[in-house]
Amino acid sequence: KWCKSQTLYWSVIVLVFLNTLTLVSEHYRQPMWLDEFQEICNRIFVTLFTLEMFLKMYSLGFQGYFVSLFNRFDCFVVISSILELLLTNLDIMMPLGVSVLRCVRLLRIFKVTKYWFSLRNLVASLINSMRAIASLLLLLFLFIVIFALLGMQLFGGKFAETTSG
Repeated sequence: KWCKSQTLYWSVIVLVFLNTLTLVSEHYRQPMWLDEFQEICNRIFVTLFTLEMFLKMYSLGFQGYFVSLFNRFDCFVVISSILELLLTNLDIMMPLGVSVLRCVRLLRIFKVTKYWFSLRNLVASLINSMRAIASLLLLLFLFIVIFALLGMQLFGGKFAETTSG
């Protein structure tokens, strides 16, 4: 089928990386031409990813499209991108700064894991080890609190500056 072709595969990967590069190129006090360029690129990428989503829906069928978790994730990212465009164009949301919806668009990089087997295994391993990592972070936080309390008991008030008037 068309939606499983190598051409679409590489096109989507290139689009994802170009979109990511455009998103991370935003910086403080950037020139006006870069703002305009990023806005144009943003619209182009949202249009292309929306087109890809609708073509896959047409090719696989509406219900067949939503069988895959990656397609559900992609649909969520595309809808949030369209929502961000609408909110910024209707002046409901400020376009400056990093918004939550723009951060959701950065999750599009995980589309690559669908095609890159070793990266998919790495992400799966990371997700599986989250419980152990959370326990380790909780233990680390506990040590920090204990040593902060110990430090306050031992050194609290001993290094206070005295002002002579």
